[in-house]
Amino acid sequence: MRSILVSTMAPILLIFTIADAFSIYQLFHSYRRKRNRTALLVAILCIGLFYDSLILTLGAVLPYGGLLKGLSQLRYVLHAALIPLLLPICALALTEKEKVIKGSYILMAIISAFGLYSGFSVVTEPVTVGAIRRYAQSDLTPAFADTLTQMLNVVPVFFMMGIGIYLWIKKKNPHMFLSGFFMFLFTMLGIFLGKDPGGDPKQSLMFYISMYGESLMVFFLYLFIKKVDKEADKD
Repeated sequence: MRSILVSTMAPILLIFTIADAFSIYQLFHSYRRKRNRTALLVAILCIGLFYDSLILTLGAVLPYGGLLKGLSQLRYVLHAALIPLLLPICALALTEKEKVIKGSYILMAIISAFGLYSGFSVVTEPVTVGAIRRYAQSDLTPAFADTLTQMLNVVPVFFMMGIGIYLWIKKKNPHMFLSGFFMFLFTMLGIFLGKDPGGDPKQSLMFYISMYGESLMVFFLYLFIKKVDKEADKD
């Protein structure tokens, strides 16, 4: 299984990049049509995912050096700065109370500020997995940056699943829950199944396996938005 994942990584990353670009277009189109703020926020989040998959895809052709290193550093910055968008996304899905929504934006801004700082603080090193060259987080990364990155990978997803269960029961819309569930599932799969059989942590496939969860997260968020817009049309 691992050999298949590694051998097909380069073309699959290209597919992820194209899919992310298409998702951005669809989400911005949905926002223009319905002015659904959730669609706008998910589109902005998806820009970060697109950049992530694009730089990893370019790792199949770009050599190690200043260009790839700089582009790779921005991956960590965007990831840490944009993942907190899930907080106002959840707030908009849960309530129409502007005080709650504004509070979620404030909390998002605070966490994103810390995320920006931690993203620039990540220390990277060249790592080759299969055909992909990338600058991955090294052991020299400060503990606070490593901890914040791990928390951002998991904590917002629990919010999504918790609120998603409520929306599934209350509004018969399961897609928020499914979005968070698949993101969490593939994050866990990346941690436990992405390990290198030889024990080399640098050869972990977590960064790649979790991208399947990110794609499913965006897909189900889009379905969530479509269902909300459809219900709004009925009203």
